[in-house]
Amino acid sequence: MGGAPSRPATRVMVVGDSISHGREGDWTWRYRIWQWFRKHNIPVVFVGPHKGTFPPPPEDDRDRDGGYALDVAQEFLGDCYHYSWWGKQAGQVKDEIGRQVATYKPDLCLVELGFNDIGWGVSDPAGTLESMRALVKEARTYNQALKFAIANVPQRTVVPGLGDVPARVDRYNELLAQAISDWDQPSSPVALVHLCENYVCKEGAYDGLHPGALGEYEIAQAFSRTLMLPAFSLANKSTTELEIPRPIPARALSVPANLKAVASPEGPFGYYQLIITWDLVYGAYAYDIRLQLGRDHSWWAWSPVRDTRYVLACSPEGHPTPEWKVQVRATAGDHVRSDNSPVVNVIVRHEHDLET
Repeated sequence: MGGAPSRPATRVMVVGDSISHGREGDWTWRYRIWQWFRKHNIPVVFVGPHKGTFPPPPEDDRDRDGGYALDVAQEFLGDCYHYSWWGKQAGQVKDEIGRQVATYKPDLCLVELGFNDIGWGVSDPAGTLESMRALVKEARTYNQALKFAIANVPQRTVVPGLGDVPARVDRYNELLAQAISDWDQPSSPVALVHLCENYVCKEGAYDGLHPGALGEYEIAQAFSRTLMLPAFSLANKSTTELEIPRPIPARALSVPANLKAVASPEGPFGYYQLIITWDLVYGAYAYDIRLQLGRDHSWWAWSPVRDTRYVLACSPEGHPTPEWKVQVRATAGDHVRSDNSPVVNVIVRHEHDLET
């Protein structure tokens, strides 16, 4: 870590959307850049109105903060404040940033915004650029010496029906690169973070956009390169850019526990419900469930489920004594899954007795 810091801590505010917010169980790129500051003995304090990640379902529990990966440093948990939220747009933040700067008094803003404006058709590239310009102007109203490291927008994998997104992102990134020099001031430097060039969503994202373990490092590395510029007065001759480790730390998910399946009494026309529940797995974004009806049938394909409860409407027609098998697994994106849970057997009898 080096010796004790000899200079005042820089107050850093990460200003972002879901890419910066992260989900419960993530390390987040905010943690990776925090580690970089610590490694190079750069004293910083993270500031902002939020402290955690985006929590998992149920929807009525969104007021709480989601947690981080279980192995993050305890020191970070006391210094993980930020101003990032799922779904945020530059067009929204430009009207909010002044209040946040006045309240939390950052010296440096690390800005990652714009995809939600461009990608979902909220604004065009020129309009998104205007929102970013207004954001810088409004923030400076409350701190004329505020420094900005502003990231361009990543190219997410192709989404059916949104085929024009890559061109819009390219255009915005081109406009942003041209505008940065006009926004830059000696007392309030503004520098471009080449996030798009360093964060390859096809490889580093867990769903085509949001960073997995690799993507978190790639984004933090892009910011570290910009923060080494002399204008930020953070680096010295011994400071190096953030290094991406090999192999990348693996995200572990535990097997869903306490899997239960019960059948409701038959309703009109003989229909009943198969109600399946299991315990929440920390760090799971969602779950996969599969069922098998009868001993002579194949397993159904795995189906994604957001919550820890699944209800299936069933007809007993052709199955005088329906027998079900149920199995679940936890998931964290397209490529991270837990082992399968043990199989639960359910036999639904005419008299509505239930065996598991």
